[in-house]
Amino acid sequence: MSMANTFGQWRQSFAAFWEGRNARERMLLAVGAAVVLLGLLYALLIDPALSGRDRLNKDLPQLRAQVAQLQALAREAAGLNSGAPQNPAPMSKESIEAELVRKGLKADNVGVTGEIARLQLSGASFAALVGWLDEIQKSSLVSVVEANIVAQAQPDSVNATLTLRQQKSE
Repeated sequence: MSMANTFGQWRQSFAAFWEGRNARERMLLAVGAAVVLLGLLYALLIDPALSGRDRLNKDLPQLRAQVAQLQALAREAAGLNSGAPQNPAPMSKESIEAELVRKGLKADNVGVTGEIARLQLSGASFAALVGWLDEIQKSSLVSVVEANIVAQAQPDSVNATLTLRQQKSE
């Protein structure tokens, strides 16, 4: 059987059913079908749209607060980026020695050639040395290329030989 035949038979059986009903039954069946159709239309289309709109209206203030927070964080990040040193001063023997003295350290030997600095420290405080390295890494874009650190018998005391390199900022 083809689809047209099946549809035609279904139509004929419905027409026979419909003709077998009196006018009052036809009216009740039509009203019942309309109520069922409206109920399905509401359940499938209107109710999900209304409940979704209500949920979005409830979530909107929270989402706006999150957007404002993200924008504030983006402005803060942009401000931090613009505050970074663009071109740090080139390393020199005097600047390294001055920064070491400021941290309470004294180098036995400091040699600077271009972007590379070699220094030796004896009996230096390990905590002060690490703090100084962290500070110059952030402020002057200096990184440790090579480090030889030997602990001494006295706590927090080390002998250190360091090779440092200053990176060019882009």
